[in-house]
Amino acid sequence: MAAVGACLFNPPAAQAVRGIGISPTNTELSVHAGDKLNGELTIINDGDTDVTYKLYATDYGVKGEEYVGDFTSDATKANVSAAKWFGLPAANATIKARDQVKVPYAVTVPANASVGGHYAAVFVETVPPKSTGGSVINRVDRLASIFYIAVDGNLNQAGHVAELKAPWLQALPPITGLLRLTNDGNVHFGADVTFTLESPFGRIGQGQNYHGEVLPGTTRRFAASLPTGSAIGLYKLSAEVKYLDTTENLSRWVLLVPRLTFMIVSGSLLLMVAVLVAGWWRRLRRHRR
Repeated sequence: MAAVGACLFNPPAAQAVRGIGISPTNTELSVHAGDKLNGELTIINDGDTDVTYKLYATDYGVKGEEYVGDFTSDATKANVSAAKWFGLPAANATIKARDQVKVPYAVTVPANASVGGHYAAVFVETVPPKSTGGSVINRVDRLASIFYIAVDGNLNQAGHVAELKAPWLQALPPITGLLRLTNDGNVHFGADVTFTLESPFGRIGQGQNYHGEVLPGTTRRFAASLPTGSAIGLYKLSAEVKYLDTTENLSRWVLLVPRLTFMIVSGSLLLMVAVLVAGWWRRLRRHRR
């Protein structure tokens, strides 16, 4: 029997929408093909009325480098799907107001499961009361607990920083940029990204910190947006990236100039150049005569 290890990546420890919540929001499991394991999720109702809910599992994937969650049936390739591994209570249940309950789940890893990362989401979804007639609009809320499952074997943990990108000329604060991190392996890994901003006189502000999982075969984008305290100046945007026992440091210089100021200065410089060129051309023509 494999052990269940839970790791929370998104504080607080539970997601909640209008009274219903689920905890933990993220769980990491390390398993072997053929394993069977059991665990628990906590369903929370911090609202003032009783709530009926149901549980079900879907595949989990992401859309684009912004990592928008994708829970459709084709969210993941068949070789990394894990939704069908889950056993959950089939019947709807009701949780009382201001209460929480633990619900069991079971994970059965197929004997032929491929080595590497497999992904699923367990949803808690509210069930609206039955209509008693008339026009009634019922709201349905649902929240997911994401499962990152690594099937042990010949795991290939590999990745690289694709780029740190920031326009060298920016018109308005805050200073913006983005870092792109690619997973070249067959299993997910966690990454910590810290953005900082410096002027020639020293560091500005507290910076920005991110933690996120990067799924195999994907590139994840981490966005920087850092205030400057000034409308004009020269700044260095730096990023420290920690992943897979690796630390990389990258930086880009950014000139912050309001667009009107830039146009005036650029126009003035062009005019000066034009005057100098014209003067040089006149002197050259006189010399030839």
